[in-house]
Amino acid sequence: MHFPGLIPLLIVLALAFLLFSRPGRISGLMEDLGKGIRGFRKGLADPQDTPPQDPPRQVPDQSNGDRAQQ
Repeated sequence: MHFPGLIPLLIVLALAFLLFSRPGRISGLMEDLGKGIRGFRKGLADPQDTPPQDPPRQVPDQSNGDRAQQ
């Protein structure tokens, strides 16, 4: 007998087991998600106080011209 929905069902059950196997795991994940969202919003709300820096100077090409002929 072949059950076409068996593999996805096993994957979902394995993920559910990993999430619900230890108490406090989901609350920890939600806390981390909330911190990330707050940090993202704070980053969007804060104006850029630092002036833009000058771009780094370019280093002249020091490659050997003989190497290109090989």
